[in-house]
Amino acid sequence: MTTDFRFREVLARHRLECVALTDVGVARDHNEDAFWVDEDFGAFVVCDGMGGHAAGDVASHIATKVIASTIVRTPSSGKTEPLRRAMERANEAVFTRSQIDPACKGMGTTGVGLRLEDDVFHICHCGDSRAYLFRQQQLTQLTRDHSLHNLYQERPDLRGTMGEAQSNMIVRALGLSLTCDVEHRSMPVDVGDIYLLCSDGLTDLVGDDHIANVMRRNRHLGDMGGRLVDMANDAGGRDNITVVLIAVR
Repeated sequence: MTTDFRFREVLARHRLECVALTDVGVARDHNEDAFWVDEDFGAFVVCDGMGGHAAGDVASHIATKVIASTIVRTPSSGKTEPLRRAMERANEAVFTRSQIDPACKGMGTTGVGLRLEDDVFHICHCGDSRAYLFRQQQLTQLTRDHSLHNLYQERPDLRGTMGEAQSNMIVRALGLSLTCDVEHRSMPVDVGDIYLLCSDGLTDLVGDDHIANVMRRNRHLGDMGGRLVDMANDAGGRDNITVVLIAVR
């Protein structure tokens, strides 16, 4: 397990407290998740190499590295474009590697990221790694999974042609094609907010109500994150588990 615990003043308005943990889980023998946090840029990313695809760990590490380097080189704009462009470049890098390296053919990764600029958090994601907001003791999911199940909800006419046996299959991810559709949104920050980024190794096994209860019962981010990882492992730990918690003080 890797833990990262830091404080950072961002534009003299907010103090961010961040804790990041990743765990291989019970069933897997290697970790295909990756994360990147940088308080200097108020930026946080979680990527999950896609299970069942070749070299998922390569994909997630390429994606986080490219996102990080792009954000570091890109000036603040007050908009979602820098983070979105960083994820688009990550998609290109993962796809290109999959085309030239036979060992990486077919690899991909989900991705979810936050970036704080002034009083706004910009959120971008592709796949089923999630972002949540815990505000005034209530947990709200900020992203929607790009899954076959959710596609069915939006397009009921497709159910008869695609079948429902694999409704949790991801239909959007970084690296599967040369271009990708990165979903994005922005929202104002409030003191006391806690943001959660996580891979599906947590959310497939721990429901939102249980996540919210853990966040209500623990004051310290380290305790919250450790308890969430433990709950996923106690429930079977069938996938890698990554949790990034960011508190606005």
